Amino acid sequence: MNKTLPVLTCLAACIALWTPAAQADDAVQPPRVDHYQARQADDIVQTIANLREANQQLEAILAGEVGEYDIHDVHSLCYTIEDSLARLADELRRLKDIAGDLHFASEGQKRSEVIEYGKAYLSGVRKIID
Repeated sequence: MNKTLPVLTCLAACIALWTPAAQADDAVQPPRVDHYQARQADDIVQTIANLREANQQLEAILAGEVGEYDIHDVHSLCYTIEDSLARLADELRRLKDIAGDLHFASEGQKRSEVIEYGKAYLSGVRKIID
């Protein structure tokens, strides 16, 4: 039996494991190294303002030639973008829970709870979409 075939098969399997496709979201990623500080926000309104500003900066960079220094700037912007999106996702999950409470209160004809949850939901969502 040819001993080269099992070695080549093993080598091919190892290479397949290290392709970019194999390194997708479900693959174990190396720990993230924080080189830059994300822009801080005291509340969701400031978080959205930070995200809008970072998006405008990214759009301006991508409208140009995108050189080496631009890529560096994109890298630094990513910290604010990622942190802002994570905070926004947390806030949306919180609002979804409030909307669920509102839904069940309305099904149960619980007037005071409908008013309480309705106002809480509107107050929170307006900070995001108004």
